[in-house]
Amino acid sequence: MLADKIYNLSSFQRQFEAVQILSVSETISNLIWNEAKDILLSKIDWNNILSISSVLSYSDNNNHLDAALRISQTCLTQQSTSETQKNAAAIILENLTNRPAIALALDRKYLLEDYKSNYPLAFKLQTIESEIKNSIIVKDRIIHLNKFQKSVHDLYELNDTISISAPTSAGKSYILCTILLEELLDGVKNIVYLVPTRALISQVEFDLRELIKDNDLKDINISTVPQVDLDNTKSNVFVFTQERLHWFLIDNHSLRLDLLIVDEAHKIEDSNRGMLLQQKIEEVVSKFSDIKIYFSSPFTSNPEILLENVKNFSKKEKLNTQFVSVNQNLIYINQFPRKRDIWSLSLCLFNKKISLGIIKLHDKPDTEIKKITYIANKFSENNDGNIIYSNGAAEAEKTALLLYQIIKEETKSETINELIKLVKNTIHKDYALCKVLKKGIAFHYGNMPLLIRQEIERLFKNKEIRYLICTSTLLEGINLPAKSIFIRKPTRGRSHPLDQNDFWNLAGRAGRWGKEYSGNIICIEPHDWDIQPNPIKSKQLIRRAIDKIENNSDELIKYIVDGSPRNIANSRQDLEFAFGYYYSKYISGSLIADSDFYARLLELFKGIKKKVIIPDYIIIRNPGISPIAQQFLFDYFNTKIDEIEKLIPVHPYDVDTLDDYINLVGRIGKTLSEYPPQLNKPRAILLVNWMKGMPLSYLISSSYKWYQSQEKYKKEKNIAVVIREVMDNVETFVRFRFAKESSCYVDILRYFLELNDKKDLIENIPELNLWLEFGVSQKTHLSLLALGLSRNTVIELTSYITNSNMSKDESFEWIKNVDINTLELSDIIIQDIKRIL
Repeated sequence: MLADKIYNLSSFQRQFEAVQILSVSETISNLIWNEAKDILLSKIDWNNILSISSVLSYSDNNNHLDAALRISQTCLTQQSTSETQKNAAAIILENLTNRPAIALALDRKYLLEDYKSNYPLAFKLQTIESEIKNSIIVKDRIIHLNKFQKSVHDLYELNDTISISAPTSAGKSYILCTILLEELLDGVKNIVYLVPTRALISQVEFDLRELIKDNDLKDINISTVPQVDLDNTKSNVFVFTQERLHWFLIDNHSLRLDLLIVDEAHKIEDSNRGMLLQQKIEEVVSKFSDIKIYFSSPFTSNPEILLENVKNFSKKEKLNTQFVSVNQNLIYINQFPRKRDIWSLSLCLFNKKISLGIIKLHDKPDTEIKKITYIANKFSENNDGNIIYSNGAAEAEKTALLLYQIIKEETKSETINELIKLVKNTIHKDYALCKVLKKGIAFHYGNMPLLIRQEIERLFKNKEIRYLICTSTLLEGINLPAKSIFIRKPTRGRSHPLDQNDFWNLAGRAGRWGKEYSGNIICIEPHDWDIQPNPIKSKQLIRRAIDKIENNSDELIKYIVDGSPRNIANSRQDLEFAFGYYYSKYISGSLIADSDFYARLLELFKGIKKKVIIPDYIIIRNPGISPIAQQFLFDYFNTKIDEIEKLIPVHPYDVDTLDDYINLVGRIGKTLSEYPPQLNKPRAILLVNWMKGMPLSYLISSSYKWYQSQEKYKKEKNIAVVIREVMDNVETFVRFRFAKESSCYVDILRYFLELNDKKDLIENIPELNLWLEFGVSQKTHLSLLALGLSRNTVIELTSYITNSNMSKDESFEWIKNVDINTLELSDIIIQDIKRIL
C-alpha cells in the first residue's frame, strides 16, 4: 500500500518526529525545551511533508490519519509557513472531514476568510465533492457530517439494528441525535434513549431539548420520569437509566416503543447493573419484535456482541472505526534524579519515547497529592481546560484545596459567585467547593446534586473554571473534554487500578474538538503504577457481565444451593442479580438446557419453584432480589396476619412517621437484605426527610448536629466527612438499594393483602420507589421533575405553589403564567426553569 510505504520512509519519520515535538511542546507552559524551536523547524520541509500528509489522509489506518491530522494542524499554527502551505493544510482537513478544525483556524486567523478562492479548480471540485458526499438533508437543512458520522447514517438507512464503536471524540452523540430527529420527523414515535448513570440523563435531556428547539419541532414530550401523564397524539422521548426503564415497562403495558438507543452500551459488562441492562434489552425486543435498536460504545473491538442481545429478524450491522478527530499526546513525566522540583517530560509513542524537556516546580512535593497538584499548576500556568483525575471524593477535595493555596488571584466572575451562593444554600456554607471556586477551581463527583454538577460542567466548558478535579464519574460518559488531563496511579473506587480500557476511556476526554488542535494526557511517574499505561490504543473487548457469571458458573450454583444467603448477597450483588436473571428466563420458558450449566440451573429451579409460591410477575418485577428471599418475606407476612395493617408503609408526612420507618427498615433488613440494626434509626431519618423533599442542606446540617452531640464522633465526623457521607447515603442506599428492596416489599405486601381479602388496605400503599428515586412525594413535585427540572429547582419552586396535586401540563401552565424573575430564586435556578420554557 502506497500510504504505508511513504509513512515508513526514514526521511518522512525524521520530519514527522520534529512536527510531533513542535506541536506538543507548544502546548506546555514553562517547558524548557530539549531542542530549540528554530532547529526543529529547520528539519521540516513543509511542501514535502504536506504532500505526504495528503496521501495519508486517504488511508483507513489510524496511525496514518493521526499523522495527516497532526501535520496539517501544526502547519496552520506556525508563523513561518506560507499562505499557500496553510491552504494546503486546509485541503487535507477537508479530506479528513474535520470541519471544526478548519473553523478553529478561521477563528484564530490562521486562514483567510476567503482561503478557498485561492484553490486550484481541481481542489475546489474535490472539496465540493467531499462536502456533498458527507452531507445529509434533514427538514430542508443541509447537515455536514464527518466520515464516521456519514457511515453511521448510511447504516441507519439500511438496517434496523446497528452497533457502532468509535473513539470518544468522534461525534457519536451528534449523529445519534440527528437520527433521532429524523425518526421524530417521520411521525408520532415513542423513543427510549438509555444511558448508564443519572448524571448522563440530564446531559442527554439538555441536548435533546436544544435539538427540538433548534428544529422548531412541536408536540414532542421529553421525560426522564418513568411515571408520567402520556398523550398518545404526541411523540415521546424518554431518557432513562436501565432502572428507570424497568419501572417504565412495568407501569406502561400498552405503550408501544419504536426505537431504543443504548448509549455507552459497553456498560453491559458492569456486574449487576450490566445484567439488568441486558435483561431490559431482551425484554424490549421480546415485547416489540420490530423495534429499532442502536448501540453506541467507545473504541471497542467487538461491538457485534451487542447485536446478539437482539433476538429478532431485523437486519443487523456493526461499524467499528478508528476515526481521528483530534490529536492526543501521551506524556510521561518523571522526577529528575535527586531533584524533587525538576521533572522531565517525554512524548510516549507506540514504538518509542521522545524527550521533550523539563519543567521546574515552585516547590519540592513531599506527598503524592502535592506531586499532581504542583505539576498541573506549572504545566498549565493557570490556563483553562485542566482536569485532574482523583481516586475518590475526599482526595478530590484535598487536591482542590492544595491548588487553591498555590493560585494567587481570585476570579471576578459573577456566574462563579452565583454558584458559590447556590452551593452554600444547597449543601453547606463550609463546603470546600465554596472556597476553591473563588479561584476558578472545582471538584466533581457523582453524588453531588445534579444542578451543582451541571453548573460546574457549564462553567468549565465556558473556561470560567480552569481546574476541575474529577473522580471515576468521568468514566461514565460525562461529556467534559479538556486541554489536559493529569493522572497519577489511577484507581476506580478505592482499590481497583484502572485497566487499559478504563485508562483510554478516561484519556479520551483529552482534546476539545473544535476548541483545540490536540489534548494532553499527562501520566505522572507511570513506572510506579499498578497497571502501566500502554501507548498502543488497543480497543477494549466487551465482556458481558452475564458471560462472566457463566465462565465461573460453580459460584452461582453454590450460591443458589446454599439458599442465596443474605450476607453473601450484600457483597456479591452480581450473584444476586444473576439468580434473578436466570430464574426469570426459567419462568418465562426461555431457559433451555443446551449446556451443562443451563441443565443444572433447570434442575435447581424446578425444586425452587415448588417452594416459591409467590406469583411469577412479582419475581419478574423485582430483578436483583433472590426469589428465595422474596418468598421468605411472604412467609414473614403470614406470621403477622393479625397486625398486617401496621406493616403498610405510611406517607412521609403522616404522624409517627419516623417510628414506622425505623420498623420498616428493620423488617426489610431481616428478610430481603441484611442491614446493621444500629443504622436503622439514622437511615429512617434520612429516608423520611428525603421523601418529604427536604433540601440536601437540611439533611447535612441535621446529620452534622447529631454527630456533634455524640462524644465518640465529634473528632472524626467533621463537616467535610458528613457532607460526603450524606450525599453517598442518599445515592447508594436511599435512591438505589432501599428503593429496590422496598419496592419488592410493597409488591409482596400488595399480593398478600389481595390473597387474604384485605383489598381495602391496598390503596393505602404508597409509591415508594418513585419517592425514593426522586426525593419527593407529591404529584406536583413529580410533574415538575418530569418537565426536566432538577430536584433543587423543584423544591425551591414549590414553596410558591399551593396545589400539591398538579399534572405535568398543569405544572407547565403554572410556570408559564408566573413571572419567575419576581420570585426570590437563584439566577442558576431561574436559568434551569427558563431552559424548559
